[in-house]
Amino acid sequence: MAASVEQLYLHPLTLESQLFLNSLEAYGKIYNQIDPNLYDSLTNVLIGIEKFLDQKPALIVATDKTKFVQPKELAAIQNFYHCTLCKKDLGKTVDKAAIHLAEGHRVKTAKEIKKEKKQAEKIRSESKLIKLPKKAKAIVMSDFAKFFADQLQVAEKLKQVPEYDIIENSLSDMLKKVFPDKSIKMYKFGSRITGIGTRNSDLDIYVDIGGRFNEFEHGASAETLKIFDRVHDIFKKNAIDWCMNRAIRGARVPILRMTNTRTNIECDVGFSNSISYCNTQMLEYIYQQQPIARRLCIFMKKWLERTRLNRHITTYCMSLMVIYYLQINNFLPSIETLQKNMLANVLVGPWIGNFIEIPLTELKMQVLSVSPPSCKQHIKEFCIYYANFNYESHVVCPYFGRTHIKIKNFESLMPERYTNFVKSEDSAKDSGIQLNTAMVVQDPLEMNHNVAERATKVDLKEWQDFLKQSAMLL
Repeated sequence: MAASVEQLYLHPLTLESQLFLNSLEAYGKIYNQIDPNLYDSLTNVLIGIEKFLDQKPALIVATDKTKFVQPKELAAIQNFYHCTLCKKDLGKTVDKAAIHLAEGHRVKTAKEIKKEKKQAEKIRSESKLIKLPKKAKAIVMSDFAKFFADQLQVAEKLKQVPEYDIIENSLSDMLKKVFPDKSIKMYKFGSRITGIGTRNSDLDIYVDIGGRFNEFEHGASAETLKIFDRVHDIFKKNAIDWCMNRAIRGARVPILRMTNTRTNIECDVGFSNSISYCNTQMLEYIYQQQPIARRLCIFMKKWLERTRLNRHITTYCMSLMVIYYLQINNFLPSIETLQKNMLANVLVGPWIGNFIEIPLTELKMQVLSVSPPSCKQHIKEFCIYYANFNYESHVVCPYFGRTHIKIKNFESLMPERYTNFVKSEDSAKDSGIQLNTAMVVQDPLEMNHNVAERATKVDLKEWQDFLKQSAMLL
């Protein structure tokens, strides 16, 4: 006589309950908030449980012939979302399902699918790629939800901390001793202030000594160098709260790199060209209107550090490339649009430093989802776009914010303030934008500045190779 076979028993509601609890725990850590729909749903869940228990369902127990599936074994089972209308699989996370619903069950056209396949094949077909560093590979393959939660928490705190007041007061006290008869005003700018900074980020400070905010210098003037030398001398010899790290006198904008010993924050202090402060105002507006721009910049800033390309491609350059990518996809307006038909009441030499802060809704532009899957998708598309960009013949130009802007006739497209400055007797012979470089990324405010001018052809090759490999991993 054959032995009886033991059977496994799993009540369907046991599995569903476990899946719900898993989701509640996972998403509860990321989204510590509730909306009316979720409140109603959770209330209905509680009512439903009460109704089910009020029916006094029969209790069953394990027997020699029936064995219960143990709760710990259920961990191997996961949800998988599927749209019944579109017959499309949406993956394991609800974020992708939400994006799909928000887009109105949009299904990619055959043309779009063919284009994506063509892009992927082009990336794979490239040979002799410079290998993506392991640290960069790790960030590309990281948990995006955790990455952005951690980075945003730090970046948000760094936007405004009490230590900045200590630094400004200490700097002001020292400068008043050097220039007792001149006005002194300070303007913080850079990644710490825009909200994409890290704990290792410098604090950038423009110091206006004697009311020179509206002056523009293509290169450091004799007056600027005189101020620079006097400040350098006094801080090197007599500063109590400051440690002089490096004096970069020969730069286009001379910088004193110092550490404030009371706060242990490294500061880059300059005395010319307030346009950097205006740039920060522009970035803050963009990050506020289109929050995904900030997240893309945070990710790419970290990516630049991990690839060591940040030695040649600055955070600001990369930020402008993020903005341009969003502009050409109609998710951000051009800077030309923001400065059209307005009073230019902030001038730095010939350059307009202010703009109209138009909400994207008035421009009929979509505010993109900042969910981890949405960020990941746009980072991938950013990588693909710039991996295949024709740097030899085209300009990355956030001022115009449109595609196919060619280098050969670029200066002829510039507004009158640019051409007048370049042709003026006061300007240097080489005051136009540098176009004979490996990459051309124009500053949309300081229009004669190519912010990618430091990048060589070797840097460009690494940049494109690393972007291609990152796109494949994503």
